[in-house]
Amino acid sequence: MASVTASGVGSGLDINSIVSQLVQAERAPQETRLASKEALIQARLSAFGSLKSSLTTFQNSLSALKNVDTFTKRSATSSDNAVFTATTTAAAAAGTYSVKVEQLAAKHTIASQAYTDSATVVGSGVLSFSQNGETFSVTVADGEDSLTAIRDAVNKAADNTGVAASIVTDQDGAHLVFSSSKTGVANSIQIDVTPSASDTGDLSQLAYDPAQTSPMSQKAEAKDSIVVVDGFTQTSANLKFEGMLEGITIDVKTAKPGESLSLTVKHDTAAVKKSIEGFVTGYNSLIATLNDLTAYNPEANTAGLLQGDSATRSVANRIRQEMGTLVSGLDVDLDSLAELGITTIEKGKLKLDATKLTSVLDADFANVAGVFAGENGYATRLDALIGDITAGGGILDNRTAGLKQQVERIADQRETLTRRVASIEARYLAQFSALDTLLGQLNATGTFLTQQLDNLPGSVFKK
Repeated sequence: MASVTASGVGSGLDINSIVSQLVQAERAPQETRLASKEALIQARLSAFGSLKSSLTTFQNSLSALKNVDTFTKRSATSSDNAVFTATTTAAAAAGTYSVKVEQLAAKHTIASQAYTDSATVVGSGVLSFSQNGETFSVTVADGEDSLTAIRDAVNKAADNTGVAASIVTDQDGAHLVFSSSKTGVANSIQIDVTPSASDTGDLSQLAYDPAQTSPMSQKAEAKDSIVVVDGFTQTSANLKFEGMLEGITIDVKTAKPGESLSLTVKHDTAAVKKSIEGFVTGYNSLIATLNDLTAYNPEANTAGLLQGDSATRSVANRIRQEMGTLVSGLDVDLDSLAELGITTIEKGKLKLDATKLTSVLDADFANVAGVFAGENGYATRLDALIGDITAGGGILDNRTAGLKQQVERIADQRETLTRRVASIEARYLAQFSALDTLLGQLNATGTFLTQQLDNLPGSVFKK
């Protein structure tokens, strides 16, 4: 059965309130100290998280610059994108080429004579389609030899090489139409017909041979695309030309026979410049974070959360050291950031001279790769350094692990404080309960004595 405590019965004192205030006075200073200490540690953990995030963001800005392929890209520019466009690989030679798009590839389309309607019987037998060196056959059976049935049989043929059948009705009747699904002369359609012995119609009306007069008529000629580059002619079964110029793929869109357009291929300096700008921005963001976390304001007597921290100071020094180290093994005229137009300004940040960078990229593009992506290039070295700093077991990981241990110790100290305060509370309750009992006894004794005195004859005169 739970005990019931009735404090202050004998004395009239609010023992629970008194004990609570005494316990709170005992606990509050130490609890405040622990809370303040934990808040500072948590704030420093958050600060290290911000630092690590800034380092990772800067490392991401290095990904393109540390890749040699970034500096081997070429850009291709057409003087008329409506006529043709082009893409390149690193194998493309820089230069300007004359391009004429003489003809676009087209699909082959042939059509039958006019029939009354789609249900009209054509005839039975075997249709053999030839296309680009491949053949497939369709058997047309008696009773399944209408325009509709033949169309469906061709379209459903499992080995169809790329022939689409349809029915087109115009003013003179219904026509069975066969179209190649692919462009190019090689994909033109030829049809051989073998009528069946029981053929009640005339299936031979669907025969087509481009080399001789045929019952079927050509509606659209199969064509190859034709381009002329610097006087050399090439054809393609589709709208794409690969290999005519090494490392360059030309996609034609509109034919303009006889009209000479230009294709300009050059180093993709715009992409490299954008990556370098991202490098400067990423570094400045990192330095701003470091400055904020380590700053000290003597007037306000305030300091950043990581001001004076040895790990943070080490990180800042190592990064600045790498930024200030020249790239070994390169031409002395291009082995530093300054020679690319990147200089240091106030508070350790970088400033980019876009005009100077453009000039260097235009004049010495090939050697810029070594400044960043070489074995000792800035992007290569900084990426490795940041990877080491942010890795598990690295300097930041060890530092945050130590702070987390301090938080755990504070939790242990709180538990100890809670147990000690509980002990103090129990002691105070015991002491005040004893006092309450004693006062109760004294009150009872006083009351008894007063009653006895009142009963003495003649000793007390009452008014």
